[in-house]
Amino acid sequence: MCPERHEGAIRITRDSLSERVIGADRTVERYYCSYGINPDHVGLLLAHGLRFSGVDESGDVRILELPGHPFFLATLFPPELGSDASRPHPVIRGFAEAAVAA
Repeated sequence: MCPERHEGAIRITRDSLSERVIGADRTVERYYCSYGINPDHVGLLLAHGLRFSGVDESGDVRILELPGHPFFLATLFPPELGSDASRPHPVIRGFAEAAVAA
């Protein structure tokens, strides 16, 4: 595991699943390392329907989703870092709600 820790703002696309789940057009998240989408595959991912719905201040993708799916939402930050026992991260809560609804 990479010990390097980051925290940064993520801009969220309007009218996206990400915006509905997080409840805002911006969030600040913590993560380790700087893993990201391989630029060689961006076109292929977009062509097959993925939507990049959250980007950091550098324009790097931090949230992606599959429109039309009940809950296909992936983050390039661990949402559990923004949770505690009394308040789960909105992404975790949204996943649980989608699972119960299915």
